[in-house]
Amino acid sequence: MLDGVLGFVRKHQRKLVITAGIAGGLYYSGKMLLGRLADMQEASAKERAAKDNIRRRFDMNQRDCLITIMSLLPELSEQLLHEVDVERLITELRAIHTAPKITAPAAVPGTNQSEAHDGGNTWSGSNVLGAGKEGGEQPSKPAAYEPTPAEEPQKRSKVEIWEDIKIQSFARTLIAVYSESLLTMLVHVQLSIIGRSTYLDSVVSKYTGDDVALEGRLVSRLSSSDEQHFLMLSWWLLNRGWRHLMALISDATHHCVGKLSLKERISHRELGALFASIHTRLRENGLAQTLPLILLPLGDTNVGDYLAANHLVAERVFTPVFTRLLDQLRDVIESPDFAFVFSSCIDRLTAQLLEALQESFPEPLPAPAPRAPLPPTIDGEAAPDLDDVVKEFEHFSVPQESRVVVVQLLPRIAREGHQILNGVPNQYLENVSASREVQALSAAVYTAEDSSA
Repeated sequence: MLDGVLGFVRKHQRKLVITAGIAGGLYYSGKMLLGRLADMQEASAKERAAKDNIRRRFDMNQRDCLITIMSLLPELSEQLLHEVDVERLITELRAIHTAPKITAPAAVPGTNQSEAHDGGNTWSGSNVLGAGKEGGEQPSKPAAYEPTPAEEPQKRSKVEIWEDIKIQSFARTLIAVYSESLLTMLVHVQLSIIGRSTYLDSVVSKYTGDDVALEGRLVSRLSSSDEQHFLMLSWWLLNRGWRHLMALISDATHHCVGKLSLKERISHRELGALFASIHTRLRENGLAQTLPLILLPLGDTNVGDYLAANHLVAERVFTPVFTRLLDQLRDVIESPDFAFVFSSCIDRLTAQLLEALQESFPEPLPAPAPRAPLPPTIDGEAAPDLDDVVKEFEHFSVPQESRVVVVQLLPRIAREGHQILNGVPNQYLENVSASREVQALSAAVYTAEDSSA
C-alpha cells in the first residue's frame, strides 16, 4: 500500500507541487488580506472617532459662539440706544402736549391794558423805569426777565420732532439688524479659528508633546494671552466700527425714508419694499467694501486708538501667533463668501422683522354677505343686479391690502430694535446663528488649511 502511495506521488509529483503552492499562496494571501482588512477597520474606526471628535468640538464651539454673542450684545445695545434715542424724542413730544399755556395777566388798576402787557412782559417799559404821568409819579415795579433772542431755546414743532422719530426709528432698527449680523459672523469666525488651532495643538501634543511640522506647516502653540488678545478684537466693532455703520445706515435711511409722508398709508408689502430700498442704497454706497474697517482696527491710527483704549502694548499683542490669527481673520472677512453670508443674514433678519411688524396691519375686511334679490319690475321681469357683475370683476382683480398710517408704525418699529438686541429669549439672534449660511462659513473656517502658517 505504501508502494502504491509513493508511486502515485512520483507519478503526479508536478501536479501536487503546483497544488501545494497554490494552497500555500491562498493561505498566505488570505492571512495577508485579513490583516489588511483589520488594519483598514482600525483606520476607519480611528477616522470615525476623529470625525466624531471634530463634530463634538465644532458643536461645542457653536454653543460657545451663542453664549459669547449674548454676553457682548448689552455693550452694543447700551451705546446704540443712547446715541439713537427715540425715547427722548417721544418725551420731548409729550412735553409739548403737557406744557401749560401762558395767559395774559390781569390789568393793574391805574394802568391801561396796553401798558400792562407789552410783548408778553408783565410791565411796559415806562412803568418799569418809573416815569410818571401828569399829576404824579407811579411807584416803580420789578421788571420780568426778558431773554435775548440768542438765549431763547429753539423750540421745534411737533412735525419736526415726528420727522426725527420717523428717521431714527427706521435707522435704529436697521443698525441693530446690521450690527447683530456682523457681530454674529465675527464671533463665529473668531471662535472657529481658535477652535481649529486648539484642535491641531491637541493632536500635536497627543503624539509628540512638541511643536512639529504637520503636513509641511509649523503648528505654533496658541497661548492664553494670544487667544485673549485675538478675541478682544470684537471691541472694535462694539465701540468704534458700529458708529461708522450707523453713519452709513442713517444716510441711506434719510435718502429712502425722508420723503415718506407721516400721514401716508402704506401696506405691509410697501413697507418691505421700503426696507429693500434701504438695503439697495447701502450696497450701492459700498457697504461690503467697508466691512474690514468696521470689523477690524486697520491702519496705524486705528490700531493706536484700539491699543490705547484697552491699555495694551503693541509688542505684547502682536506676537507671531496673534499676527497669524489676525491674517486668517482678515482673509475671511475680505472673502466673497463672507459678503454672501452677510447678505443672507440681513435678508433673514429683515424677513423676521417684517413678520413681526405684520401684526400692526389689520386683516382686510371680509367680503359683505350677499343681499336678497331685488323685487321684480312692473312687467314681472327680474331687475338686473349689478352685484354679480361686480363680484365677477373682483374675482380677477388683486385683493385689497390693509394699510396703516406711517406714524402708527413708528412705535412698533422702534420697539423691534430693542427686541433685536435685548430680547429674552433673543429670537433674532437664535435665527441668524442657526442659519445654514453661518454654520457653513463656520465649518469652512474650522476645517480650512492654515495657508498662512
